[in-house]
Amino acid sequence: MKLIPSFRLRSLGLGHCTFSCDSLSCVSSNVQSKTKHRDVNNNKNNNNNNNMSTSMADEQNHVLEFYIFNVSHERNLNLTIDSNDKRLFIFYHISNGLYTIGIRNVTLTTRRVFMRFYHSRYHQKYGVFLILLGFFIFAYLIFKQMLHEPYEPTLILDNERHLFIRLFKTNDAHRKKIHPFRILSGSLHYFRVLPQLWSDRIEKMKQAGLNTIETYIPWNLHEPEMGNYKFNEGLTDLVSFLKLVHQHEMFTIIRPSGYICAEWEWGGLPSWLLQDDQMRIRTTHSNFIKALKNYYSVLLPILSEHQYNRHGQGSIIAFQIENEYGSYGNDKNYLEAIRSMYIECGLNELFFTSDGRHDFSKGSLDNVWETVNFQRNVKENIEKLIEFRPTQHLMITEYWTGWFDYWGGKHQTGQNGEYTAKEFEKDLEEILLNSKYEISINFYMFFGGTNFGFTSGGHHFPSKNYAPLVTSYDYDAPLNESGDPTEKYFVIQNILKKFYEQNPQLIIYNHERITDDTFEIIQPKISKKVSYGKINIFGYKTFEQILNDDILTNQYHVYDGPLNMEQIKADNKTIGASQGFIVYTNNNIQNLLKQNEEHYIVITAIADNAIILANGKVIHKSLHTENSFRFNVPPDTSKLTIIVENMGRINYGPTLDHSRKGILDKVLFNNKIELKEWTVHVLGFRQGMSSITDWNKLTINDTDDKKINDLNNGPQLFYAPFEIENEKSIQDTYLAFNGQWSKGVAFVNGFNIGRYWSIGPQLTLYIPKELLFKGFNQIQLFELYTYGKSIELVDTPVINA
Repeated sequence: MKLIPSFRLRSLGLGHCTFSCDSLSCVSSNVQSKTKHRDVNNNKNNNNNNNMSTSMADEQNHVLEFYIFNVSHERNLNLTIDSNDKRLFIFYHISNGLYTIGIRNVTLTTRRVFMRFYHSRYHQKYGVFLILLGFFIFAYLIFKQMLHEPYEPTLILDNERHLFIRLFKTNDAHRKKIHPFRILSGSLHYFRVLPQLWSDRIEKMKQAGLNTIETYIPWNLHEPEMGNYKFNEGLTDLVSFLKLVHQHEMFTIIRPSGYICAEWEWGGLPSWLLQDDQMRIRTTHSNFIKALKNYYSVLLPILSEHQYNRHGQGSIIAFQIENEYGSYGNDKNYLEAIRSMYIECGLNELFFTSDGRHDFSKGSLDNVWETVNFQRNVKENIEKLIEFRPTQHLMITEYWTGWFDYWGGKHQTGQNGEYTAKEFEKDLEEILLNSKYEISINFYMFFGGTNFGFTSGGHHFPSKNYAPLVTSYDYDAPLNESGDPTEKYFVIQNILKKFYEQNPQLIIYNHERITDDTFEIIQPKISKKVSYGKINIFGYKTFEQILNDDILTNQYHVYDGPLNMEQIKADNKTIGASQGFIVYTNNNIQNLLKQNEEHYIVITAIADNAIILANGKVIHKSLHTENSFRFNVPPDTSKLTIIVENMGRINYGPTLDHSRKGILDKVLFNNKIELKEWTVHVLGFRQGMSSITDWNKLTINDTDDKKINDLNNGPQLFYAPFEIENEKSIQDTYLAFNGQWSKGVAFVNGFNIGRYWSIGPQLTLYIPKELLFKGFNQIQLFELYTYGKSIELVDTPVINA
C-alpha cells in the first residue's frame, strides 16, 4: 500500500506544516537544512545493528515496544503504529544517502509525520542504528500525543439548536461533563491597536460581560513579501495576543481565511499575488491555492497550539472557513480545500461559515456550522437562518454595532443611516432577552481601532466609482477609537447583566459559576487626552530631494512591460510594490515635442489619485474617480513626472481580482506613440523616517498663520519637532490640520499613523500616548497639495465633519 506523506512539523518544534504530496521531495528546504545539521551531530560512533527491539513505559503505564526490521533497500518503508496493541513499527531504507523515518497514526487520525536525514558516505556504515535510536524518544513523544487523540472540539452543537461546551477542570480533566453555553463575543482586531494596548481592550470587553474575543488574521500583514513571514514583533505578534486573551480567562474565535474583507487593504490578501497575470483569488486557481497552502503551513500550526482543546492551554474554540463567501462565489471545492488544509495542519475545534441572509446556500458547506451577519431586522434574519438550518444553534457572527466611513462621504453610525444607542438596545434585547430561541452573538466591531499606515481598503462596484476608506475604524463601536466606552458599551453591559440573571445555568467567562457567582458591572477606565497645542513647521524636503534619498525610496528602470505597482520589473525580475506612492519619470519626451504645436498625453488606465509635473512644476491633478484622462504638455518639457497614490486596494466587491495600482495600461503621446522608457521610484515610507536630517528651513514671511500655500513644485515632506517635558503629561492626543493641509500621510516619531484628507469626514488623526516620549518628539507630513505654518495637537477627535 502506498502512503502519501504529510507533515506536522510543529510537533517537531520546527514551526511548519506541509500538505499532502506524492513524494518526500515536498519537504521544505529549510526543514531539510535543519535535519541535515542534526544528522551530522547524531552520526558519531554509530553501529549498524539492524535487528533489535526495546520498550519503555509512559506515566500511564502504557508499554511502547519498538521493532526494527531488516528490509531490502529498494522498498518504500514507513513507520506505523497499531493503537490496539501499542506497537510502533519503524521501517527504514537507504537510497542515495537518504534515511527516511516516519510516524503514522492509522487508527485515531489521518495525520502523519515524516523527517528526512542526510549523511555522508563516511557515516553510511554506522548511520542506521544511532539515527533510529536517537529518534526513539521522538517517536515516543509522538506516541504519547496520539494516546490523547482525537482532540474533541470544545463546542458541541446538538440537533435542537442548543450549544454546549467542554471545560477543563481539576475534577474533570477529560472533559466528560458538558455545560450549556452561549457565545458572547466581540470583535477586536489586534492589528488595529498597538500591542501595548491589547490587554486594556481585552479587559474592557470582559468587563462588558463578554466571554469571547473574535479576530481576523490578515495574510498581507504576516507575509508582506512572498515567503517573508512575520509573526513575532509589533502588530504581527499573534502569539502574544492569543496568550493575553487566555490570561484574561476568555475564549477566542479566529477567522484566518486568506480573504478577510474587514475594510482592510485588499481584504487582507498580499499584493504580490497580483504579480500573476492570471491570478484568480478566492478560487481553486492553482497559484492561489499554492500560495495559500504555503502561508497556512506556517500560520495554522501556530493556531493549532493555541486551541482550547489542547488541555486548556489555549483559548481558541472556533475557526471560520471563509468570509462571507456567498456574496462573492459559489465554488464548494474552494471551501472544501480550505477545510482540508485546516484539518491537515491540526485544527480540530469547531469550523463555521458566515454570510448574509441571502447568501447561505452559496457560502456554506454541508456539516459545517452556518451563521449569519446583519444589523437591524432581527426577526427576519434569524428566521432566514432557521429556514436554512432548522436544527442548528443560532449564531450571529457579525452583529454590526455601527458602520465605516468613506473619504468624502458622511460619517456613518449604521449600515443604512444613523443607528442610535436606543435602537441598538432594542435590537439587542430582542436577541438576548426576549427571543424564544437561544442565540449566540459576536459584536462587530466591539472595538474598531485605527487603519495605521496604508492599511485601509476601499469598495468598488461596477455601477459606482471606487470608494476609499478613512484612517479611523472607530465604527461607532462600544469602545471608540481610543478605547473609551460609548453609550453602546453600557447598553451591552446592562443587557448582559440581565441575561446572566435570566440564565443562571450558563458559565461566566471560561469557568463554571460557583455559589452566588454573578456578573458585576465594573466601570471601565477612560484614558486621558491632552492638547499639546500648536506646533510650528521647522523644515521640509523638496520632492526632488525625497526621490534622491535612498532610505525613503527604491528606484527602478522600466524599458518595456507593465507599469502597475505589483508587476514592475527590473533586470527581468518582477520587483513589485505594495503600498504608498509610485512615481514615473520620463526624460526623453523632449524628442517628441515640436514648437508651435499642441501636444497632449493620454493615460489610458490608472489607479488612484495622480499629480503630473512638467520640469518639476505641477500641470495636472486627478482624483481616484478618474480611471483615465488626458493633459496638455508644455512645449519646453524635458522631464515628465507622474505621481500616483495607492489609496488602498479593494476589500469588498465583485472586482477584487482587478485591484492593481499605478499606471495600468499604456501612456500615449498625442494618443499615438506609447511612452515605454521610465525611471520608477516607489515611496513606501517603511523605514528611516526618524533618521532624516539636513532639513531645509521653512520660511513663510506672511504673518497670517491660517494662510494656505500651494505646493506648485510637487509634494513635500514637512518636519515639526516638539518637546514633552514631563513624563506624566504623556497622554493620548489627536493631530489636527486646521484647514491648511489638504492631503497626505502623517508620521509620529517614525510611526505611520495614517492618511489625512481635508474632504473629511475625518479631520484628525489619533495618536496613542505609546508613540510619544519624554523630551524630543517629531511629526512629519508628506503633503501632496497645500501647506501651512503649523499643525496642532488637540484633545478631541473630529471624525464626523
